[in-house]
Amino acid sequence: MAKSPPKNVSGQRGGMLALFGGGMSKKRWEAANLADAETITQASSFAYGAPSTTIATLLGSTGGARNRPQIYQDWIDMSRDAICSSAVKLLTTTAMGGHETSGDIVFIEKKPDIAHNKQACAFVDELAKSLGPLLNRAIYAQAYTAATFGDSYARLYTNARGVVGLYSDETMHPSLVQPYEKGGKTVGYAVYVGEKNFERLNIAQMARFKMPRIQFIPQYGIVEKAIRAVLAEDKMDRLPIVPSMAGGSLLYPAEKAYNNFNNTMFGLVAQRMNVSLDHRIVGLQMGGMTKAQQDAFGDSVVAMFNKVKAVVADAVQTGKPIVETIVSILPMFSEKQLVNLSQGNTTAQTISVDDVFFHARLLAAAFGTDLSNLGFSDQVSGWMGDGGLARTSAQSAENSRIIRIGAYDFCNDVIDIHCLTRYGKVFHESERPWQVNFYGSIAALEAEKQKAQSDKMGATLTIVQTMQMFKDMGATAEMMESMLSKNMGMEEAQAKLFAQIVNAVPPEQTGQGL
Repeated sequence: MAKSPPKNVSGQRGGMLALFGGGMSKKRWEAANLADAETITQASSFAYGAPSTTIATLLGSTGGARNRPQIYQDWIDMSRDAICSSAVKLLTTTAMGGHETSGDIVFIEKKPDIAHNKQACAFVDELAKSLGPLLNRAIYAQAYTAATFGDSYARLYTNARGVVGLYSDETMHPSLVQPYEKGGKTVGYAVYVGEKNFERLNIAQMARFKMPRIQFIPQYGIVEKAIRAVLAEDKMDRLPIVPSMAGGSLLYPAEKAYNNFNNTMFGLVAQRMNVSLDHRIVGLQMGGMTKAQQDAFGDSVVAMFNKVKAVVADAVQTGKPIVETIVSILPMFSEKQLVNLSQGNTTAQTISVDDVFFHARLLAAAFGTDLSNLGFSDQVSGWMGDGGLARTSAQSAENSRIIRIGAYDFCNDVIDIHCLTRYGKVFHESERPWQVNFYGSIAALEAEKQKAQSDKMGATLTIVQTMQMFKDMGATAEMMESMLSKNMGMEEAQAKLFAQIVNAVPPEQTGQGL
């Protein structure tokens, strides 16, 4: 059972809050919000059936729990798929954006409140000059890998000048790095490639691009004893260090759709390969042959069929279609000519790709994208009109914002280590004089904004013209207000304000001649 919070949380009474008349005292707040939790017991939980939902229930969901290598192996297979890879690249590109000429993605800029502090401004300029090129070279690959596997890692190389290098290759693949956390905060890493290749790194040696964990992935790893220790402890510095679980990947919600699409594609390819096989059977008159000749000829026919079978098996294994015609000879008796017993495979006309496109749409939708953004622009629905592609692209841009959360923390972690090694100081998050910005120049999203702005301007111009015509007809302020609020749907307060233009005196015209 979790321990109750200490009686005196802050150790201070009054303070700055004493300057204000409102607020609730600590004692009253604890009595109103914390006391009821003490009445919760294990017996009451059993009485209401709460223990029926356990970790085992979560692990027993559809598909069952997997271990860490199995999860990453499934994601590696998905990352090789054309649709999955294109969807993740699209979301990464729209999230990161980039300068239209230089291609820069990360911009380290000054906070507005330090404009008067020349020393702080010079400090931020140095950060942008030193770390800007490093982060811009690494951030896209880091973001793509993190979006694919939930995490990505970069080895930090430092000297007296701060961080001078960011390195990431196959040795830091997410499946080989096990991060450890304490209260949800990364404290270290274990990098291993087998039993004898183990390295331990701290957060000053490696930076982690961690995607937000928005879905639970059933997996083995943390035992209930560790969970109990985490839940029962109030002090963060006393929490146990536990391995971070796999998660955060954009591929996880698409696993089922990917499997269905993959099975459908396999069936289509197998059907196509079957159609590509042109196997004809003909008959050959053997009435004048001896028994030995007939047996020898029969053996050759069997060998011929085995050869055809081997050709088909090789085509299935290599994935290459059969482009040649295979002719088989079948011995016949009491006939004086060749007889064509089959006309080859004629099922090509029955093949349909509708189910393939259906599962492809579901797979693309699992990423929050549309199939029209992944190379199938002809799939844009007709009701969207000419702007359909722009609308679906803009929606994909909105769905990719989550990647920026991990990118923001990754960049700030690198900057913190740079400050630590060069200046011997690390800023608290609320005291940082810099801010990391990403500017996504997304054509489709900008087109949507411009279209919305153009529609607003057109509606405003129509209102102005209507008001001018109504005023010229001699309408009073009351009539103008009624027309704006009831006929044009304007709010009453705004309609009353605009109706005053009826009583406004036109400006005096000057400079119109001698």
